[in-house]
Amino acid sequence: MFLTSDQNRLPTGQAFHPSVAMWAVAEMWGGGDVLILQFAATRRGLARVAMVEFSSAAAATLMQLESDGQIVRGAAVLSARSQKNSAQWKLEPLREIHLGATEAFDDQHPLVSFVRFTTAAGKQLSLPMGVADKHSRGRRIYPTNPARSPGTGRRKPATGAATTT
Repeated sequence: MFLTSDQNRLPTGQAFHPSVAMWAVAEMWGGGDVLILQFAATRRGLARVAMVEFSSAAAATLMQLESDGQIVRGAAVLSARSQKNSAQWKLEPLREIHLGATEAFDDQHPLVSFVRFTTAAGKQLSLPMGVADKHSRGRRIYPTNPARSPGTGRRKPATGAATTT
């Protein structure tokens, strides 16, 4: 697997024509799980896709997207173990991502903040982000609930409805 993006674009040397672009390819050698994110600056903006190893790098990527004001529009975890062939890989769509939820294991250890993922099947996965000062449920960054339009509220039942006996 590899990633290419404008951040990985390398400056071309004098041996190449200026219109030739060289790209750095970041290979993922670990063969572990991969977090796939679809994100955009706005709801209607052009979506981009990022693939990061499902580790603390994924937590850092999500914190960076949140601080940059990006909206996560789609997410999944790809289990692509190097010991398995591609027919055995598994793609699990995510239902929710909470950023900054805390948990304490016991009184002797400090609070730890996590990125908590919930798959479409209901399985929960967590990645540590750091030590926390106080308890928090975290912020749900995916899915974000769309704002209701004025005409989509609940209807009140009619008060003068006829009843049948």
